[in-house]
Amino acid sequence: MSLSSSLRYFADTLAPSHGLVLKANKCVEQIRQVVSRELGDRYSIARIRPLGSFGKKTSLWFNMDIDVLVYLNDEMPPFDKFREELDDLVTLHLDEDCKRGSGAITFHLDGFKIDLLPARNYFQQHGGNGGKSREEVQVSNALEYLKQNPQLGDAFSTTLSEGAVKFEQLRSSFSHSVSRLAKFWSSTIGVPGFSYGRSSIMEYLGARAAEEEEAEGRQDIVLGFRRFLRMLLRVDELAVYWTAFYRVEDIPEAILKQRPLLVDPSNPYNNFLDDERAGYLAHMGAFAEVTLSRLDITEKKGGFPIDDLFEPQPLWPAIFVSSPKLPGNFLVTSESGSQKLLPEVERRPGAKGVDTSIAKGYIFSFVDALTAAAKFTREEKVSVANNVQALLQQFISPGFWPPPSGRHEDRDMTFTVPIGRESNEVIIISFDWT
Repeated sequence: MSLSSSLRYFADTLAPSHGLVLKANKCVEQIRQVVSRELGDRYSIARIRPLGSFGKKTSLWFNMDIDVLVYLNDEMPPFDKFREELDDLVTLHLDEDCKRGSGAITFHLDGFKIDLLPARNYFQQHGGNGGKSREEVQVSNALEYLKQNPQLGDAFSTTLSEGAVKFEQLRSSFSHSVSRLAKFWSSTIGVPGFSYGRSSIMEYLGARAAEEEEAEGRQDIVLGFRRFLRMLLRVDELAVYWTAFYRVEDIPEAILKQRPLLVDPSNPYNNFLDDERAGYLAHMGAFAEVTLSRLDITEKKGGFPIDDLFEPQPLWPAIFVSSPKLPGNFLVTSESGSQKLLPEVERRPGAKGVDTSIAKGYIFSFVDALTAAAKFTREEKVSVANNVQALLQQFISPGFWPPPSGRHEDRDMTFTVPIGRESNEVIIISFDWT
């Protein structure tokens, strides 16, 4: 199998399995029924649907959150009263530990992290829509309103987000593969503080890289991935936008002149690369250069050492140098007979106040890369777990590891990660923050 074929195959295995998609859809239906039953008599609800990466079919299986939007006919942002009732509803019927942020009600259901958000409906089911799709009408009508009220651009982000799903539906499967690969690579890169908008930025830069590759008459994922990485070497020059839902002249001049520029495909008022996020992205350029060098070596030597190509950067000990607490007292084991479809993270009191997002990204992505590498070399299933466990231990703390001792539940934090998206084996990693 060529490098391009191997990388494409790996990118496709990053998508959620059929079983995981079914499980997620059941969660969405449960939410739809509860919200409709409890709030439908007081609010005119047009529809409830999943959006975000899951709706766009660009999710990574091991990091699969679900955005669920409630479209309202008679309410406008900021939806304060509706949010209060939605918060009470979720607490009472779905998850008593839910959290209400500035935009979403965040909670967990059947292993999935859910963001539940309200949006204004601008699509009339029985109106004259001129043959346009629901998403096209929704975005077009919302943008017409925003032209008269441009100061509400941020408040209308959820109202416009259906267009992002339609945008990805118009992309090829090759584009989805490049976007997933970009997001996977991002999960292996430790940049403290860079979380908001990160997934969308990687997804859309991947889409542009795929678009440029297809414009050359090819669908070579190695070249597409290279294009994506090279974008990060010249962040200050980026000027990326699309005109599927608006014209160039609809982008406010003050935004169009900004560099770097990555405009939301369905919201011309949103540049993903504002000052702070542009700085984070530029910081990733050095890591992109390392990955390009690894890719060169891989092409020269042949084979597909995926665990080397996607080894996290910087290395585990370096990323926590400036952290107020350091991970230690590790315990790594493997178990079979598990029915888990998704990774799980269990935080205990000792992990309070610690940003664990980088550790989570490193562990989830590295286990997946190690698992894929073992499968590419056709190792027996029993040796995959042993190999992943041994390599993960050396990545976390090179050198001699004493025999496992103590219990996972006595550590501050535990990660349970399935070995691949369709497996009955899991790796369990626990440690303290000291």
